[in-house]
Parts: sequence; structure tokens; C-alpha cells
Amino acid sequence: METVIVILGPTASGKTALAVKLAKKINGEIISADSRQIYKYMDIGTNKPSKKQLKTVPHYLINIIEPTENFSAGNFVKLVNKKIKEIFKRKKIPIIVGGTGLYIKALIDGLIEIPSNKKIRTVLTTYCKKMGLTHCNKLLEKLDPETAKTIDSQNPVRVMRAIEICLLTGKKFSELKKETKKSKYNFLIFGLSSDRNELYKKINARVDKMIKKGLIEETAKLIKKYTSKNVILQNTIGYSEIVKFLDGKLSKKEAIDLIKQNTRHYAKRQITWFKKEKRIIWFESKNNPGEFNH
Repeated sequence: METVIVILGPTASGKTALAVKLAKKINGEIISADSRQIYKYMDIGTNKPSKKQLKTVPHYLINIIEPTENFSAGNFVKLVNKKIKEIFKRKKIPIIVGGTGLYIKALIDGLIEIPSNKKIRTVLTTYCKKMGLTHCNKLLEKLDPETAKTIDSQNPVRVMRAIEICLLTGKKFSELKKETKKSKYNFLIFGLSSDRNELYKKINARVDKMIKKGLIEETAKLIKKYTSKNVILQNTIGYSEIVKFLDGKLSKKEAIDLIKQNTRHYAKRQITWFKKEKRIIWFESKNNPGEFNH
């Protein structure tokens, strides 16, 4: 069974730098597992690899679709499996790098392809708004206790989807996951951990750097091209706050502070997600990536 390397961790933990060094050492090629770097023109706010890094090592699944297009975990799995096959044919080693846990999990453990039911989804969304997310989590606990323990309980979309699958299929989401066809590859999963305070300092510094590099100007161009109501802009940290600033809803300082705060919260959610995965081999991100040996 062929082995695929995965490098994951929270935002600003140093995944890209490590992946590039490792790829150069072991003749690897990088596949991005980032749900925002797939979009064209959204460069600064998604912290895409530098031009130098992109030239040094081949990267895939970056700048592949317009910010008006939908892209699911299913799309990700199909594209990645195709790229993995191509990379192995070239006698290279595929390295999956990113922080989108859902994409990585779907790739490794397989995907449950159950279409959403609009009527049920509408009822559940209304129910969630009326009763609150805590109540919905309790409902999921009754329907599927195993999933309730592992799901991101603060993410209403994930909670609603798990409930919806239970109602649609009459089966527990956790049971269906066990029945799902697994990948034909062996995955060696490495995680970058970091002292929480140090990570938050890196995040704050990165946001300041993004502003200096032209995040405000980049957002203005995207608004001109796609309007400020664009769903991807509205739901991407960095852009959504600058959109509010450009609309006069926040001051520049408020927008920057909010980006930092929202990014820190996102990193915390990523850490929570990854810590549930027992197959990850953890490394301190302060270690020199060049010392990553076999």
C-alpha cells in the first residue's frame, strides 16, 4: 500500500514551511487541503504560499476556482485522489498540507454521500433558530451519542447535517461512517502543535503583515469584481471584517482587531478538532522543520 504524508495543524503553525522543506528532502509534491486557498484572487487573506515556495515545489489545489463557485469535501476528495495518482506515477511522494479538518478526514476515512433534503434542512434550521444550538446538540445525543461526542458542537452546520442524516436514513451517522469505503492509501499524519500564547502572537503578527501587504486593497478589488454580498467573502475570516470596514460598519482598528480575534478562535476550533484524532503524530512547531527525519 502506497503511503501519503499529511501535515496538519492550526493556522499560523508553520505547515507550509515544513511541507516545502520536507518535499525538497524526499522528492515530494504538495497538495493543499485548505478550503479557502482553492479560490482565485484571494491571496493575501488566505495566506497562500509565496511565489518562491510555489516555484520551489509543485503545489496543487490552489487557485482552481472562482469565489462564486461551490466546492465541497466530495469535490476535494475526487481531485486529491486524482493528483495523488499522478504524483505516484511520477515517482514522487504526495504531501497533503492544510488545516481544513473536514477535507482531510473525508480523504482518509471516506465520505458519506447522502444528498441533503431541502424540506428537512429547512425544518431543522428553523428548529435550531428557535430552540438554540445547545438543544440541538442534546437532540443529536439522543439520536447518535457517538457522533455527539466527536462532532464540533459549536458548528450548527455540522450538527444539523448529522441530525439530518439520522432522520433521512434511519441510521446513526457514526454507523454509516464505519460502513464507508476507506481510502486505498496508507496515510502518515503529522500534526504541528504550538504553545497557545506563542501561536496567538504569530496570528496577531500575521494579520498585521497581511494589512501591510495590502489586504484592504485586495478586498476592495474583490468587492468590485464580485460585490460585498459575495458568500465566500462574507464567510472568510480576513475578508468579512474588511468588507464591514469598507462598508463603514467598523473602523480600521476594529476590523483588524476582529480579524485577529476571529482567527484565534478559528485556531482554537482547529486544535479541538485535530486533538480528537488519535492517528496524528504531533511535533512542536518551534522545532526546526529541517530536522524532520525518518
